Amino acid sequence: MNILFEEFPETVRVNGKSFLIETDFREWIRFIQLVDDDEVPWKIKCQLLLQWYVDGIPDDIEAAVYALGDFLTMNKEDNEENDNSAPVPKQVYSFKQDAGCIYSAFREVYNINLQTIPYMHWWEFQTLFAGLPEHTEIKQRIMYRSIDPRSIKDKDERKRIEKIQRAIELKKSRRKMTDYEIGDMFA
Repeated sequence: MNILFEEFPETVRVNGKSFLIETDFREWIRFIQLVDDDEVPWKIKCQLLLQWYVDGIPDDIEAAVYALGDFLTMNKEDNEENDNSAPVPKQVYSFKQDAGCIYSAFREVYNINLQTIPYMHWWEFQTLFAGLPEHTEIKQRIMYRSIDPRSIKDKDERKRIEKIQRAIELKKSRRKMTDYEIGDMFA
C-alpha cells in the first residue's frame, strides 16, 4: 500500500469476504494490552478480540483472529503464509510503560495531542510513530533496548549501556502467540 494516494483500510478480509473493524489507534493499543494480559485465558481472549469486528463476526473464528493480527501488524496481504520459523523480534517498547514518552513525542514532533484527538487510524499512528526522530526519548529508549551489550568491545561503554538498559528495561516481555497456541484455542 502506498499511503501517499491509497486510503488506510477500514476492513479485513476473511475467506474472501470483507468485514468492517475498529480502526482507531486507541482500540489497537487496547488490543495489544489484551493480547499481553497473562491473566486472561486464551479462549476468553479470542472471544474478546472478536469485538474489534464492527458489522458481524466471521464464521471462521481462527481466520478472523489471524485477520486482526494482520491488521495489527499492517500486513495487507490476503491469505499470506505466516513464517513462524522466523524469530520473534525483541520487544523494545511498551505502550503501557512508555506511554508518557510516546505522548510527549507526538506533542513535540507533530503537535498532536493523543488525549484529545478525536480519531486517528491505527496505521497512521504506526506510521507517525515509526517516523519519530531519533532525538525523542521514545526513540532513544528503543535504540538502547535494542543494543546487544555483548557486541560492545569497550568494557566501560558496555557497562554504561547495561546501566541504561537496566534503568529503562521493560517490566514484562510481550511475546507472539504461535500457530499452535492459536490452534489450541479452537480445539
